[in-house]
Amino acid sequence: MSRVAIVGSGMVGANLALEFARRGHDVTVFEKGPDYPYPHEPQFLARIRYDYVDPRWEIGRDLRHTLSTGHYARDLTDEAVMVVGGAATRWTGLTMRMSPHDFRTKSVFGYGTDWPLGYDELEPWYCAAEARIGVSGTDADNPWAPPRSKPYPLPPFEMTWDDRVLAERLERAGIHIHTTPQARTRKAYDGREACMNFDACDFCPIGARYSPTHHLERAKATGRCTVRSDVSVRRVLADAAGRARALVCRPNRGERDFEHAADLVIVAGGAFESARLLLLSTDARHPDGLGNTTGHLGRHLVFHHIWSGHLHFREHLYPGRAGFWTGQSEQFCNPPTRGRHGGIKVEFPASPSPGHRQAAGDAESLAAALTAFEPSRRCRRVAIHAESVPGDGKRIVLSKRRDRFGDPRVEVHYDFDDFDHATYDFGRALYQRIAQGTGAYEWSYRDLADFGTFAHHMGGCRMSEKPADGVTDPFGEVHGVPGLYVLGLSVFASAGGALNPTITALALALRSADRMLERLGPA
Repeated sequence: MSRVAIVGSGMVGANLALEFARRGHDVTVFEKGPDYPYPHEPQFLARIRYDYVDPRWEIGRDLRHTLSTGHYARDLTDEAVMVVGGAATRWTGLTMRMSPHDFRTKSVFGYGTDWPLGYDELEPWYCAAEARIGVSGTDADNPWAPPRSKPYPLPPFEMTWDDRVLAERLERAGIHIHTTPQARTRKAYDGREACMNFDACDFCPIGARYSPTHHLERAKATGRCTVRSDVSVRRVLADAAGRARALVCRPNRGERDFEHAADLVIVAGGAFESARLLLLSTDARHPDGLGNTTGHLGRHLVFHHIWSGHLHFREHLYPGRAGFWTGQSEQFCNPPTRGRHGGIKVEFPASPSPGHRQAAGDAESLAAALTAFEPSRRCRRVAIHAESVPGDGKRIVLSKRRDRFGDPRVEVHYDFDDFDHATYDFGRALYQRIAQGTGAYEWSYRDLADFGTFAHHMGGCRMSEKPADGVTDPFGEVHGVPGLYVLGLSVFASAGGALNPTITALALALRSADRMLERLGPA
């Protein structure tokens, strides 16, 4: 029986823990954040019913603080979800696959870099990932979907009435909207109840929207998996031969470090924290950090750029009345002009405008609240979900500022380049076309620097065939450090086009688990 240590309990860490525990190996998962109840009914009651942020489920800001410089104007610290289960305890659940071209942007379009594996190699693992988390979807109405060898495990969520109204109007304008594959249960699945379409997905009380804790609990039930929450992993140690041998850890409220020995170490802490941990893990053989002999650690960072706006109509569309959003369009993910700018996915979120919601909340009477909220019935949000590319102005470094243990915090520098400007211009023109096609009498759109990322932080530990080109090999093993793997969004070679990255990260992890288990041999 081998000892496996996993840093991070999110989508990748939880599912890897289940894989190794089921095969008889001893697994310890380290999570910097606190325990987080599952199913998320307590969180649902606190946040949705009582609008209360429970401090039990928050971590000290100094332990999650991400400093940032450059063009990204929002606070990256707010995008760090550090709890047992990770960021996917609160994710949107959108599960689009990358397209074959997204793996080969350098060869096909002349920008970015080609991945050291292609779509065909990953396709069976996409199927495994979709089956694991219970994806509801169909490709029947999406002519741009990549080929698949198995159908989705669950049927799709139909488009809402207001999405169908917009779809009919946009079809006449040459824009096609289709259903959205997502990790919500259209029917009961794998011990999870069918979704009731309450649109409380961030804190789903019944487990209909997939949360990694679902499988982390199953890993613990084997008796071979232990989860250590509220523990910070400070270093990865390597032996004299350069092989990973242990973690240096400290309880968040403790005064002393302890070592945790392992035969296999997997770092799955997100792009920022994974790069930070390797940068902190220096020794005589690796003075600049593990996996950094060729200077790639912390580089090749890239975000998805999400610009959104609102369309205003004279008639009522009643958005957000039934469940999560259902419509989107991949029509512009691979346009003929791709290469001069990035691809774009169009999303049609149905939630009411935050401005309308705030105005209603500030009202002094029920009648005033209803009046303030009334415009939301005629307003739809549309989001431009855009690809970007790595560059010299996008990187992760160690800060001069330190956390409570004296370790440097992570610092992110993120600058736009000409490619990003061109993608913004393409997206804005597309948004105007959508506004006109839907018959909106008024529309708004965010400025270039006013974008979000949906916490799609990719790169920093880029995979590559050769050590000279990246940090890990195509299976996530760190070049020059046997027994140390990095998995998750941090190993992405690029943004993976304009499509949500989580299902790709899980597919890569399941593929790598197969190889790691083969190397470990029988338990």
